[in-house]
Amino acid sequence: MSFDRSIAILGSTGSIGTQSLEVAQKHGMRVKALAAQKNIKLLEEQIRRFSPERAAVYDNAAAKELKIAVADT
Repeated sequence: MSFDRSIAILGSTGSIGTQSLEVAQKHGMRVKALAAQKNIKLLEEQIRRFSPERAAVYDNAAAKELKIAVADT
């Protein structure tokens, strides 16, 4: 039996989220989605590092800022 080694991290910029991303990377898991409340600086870094298919931000103003910041990805 084969398992999909893809995950989504909700709260990726928080303590547990950042630790989860470290574990995912260590074990070769694919990060398909990231979500954060409003820390777009760290979320942008995570997007560039993990190349998820989707990213979401709870705060509307931060979401608009993130869209501009990662437009080149």
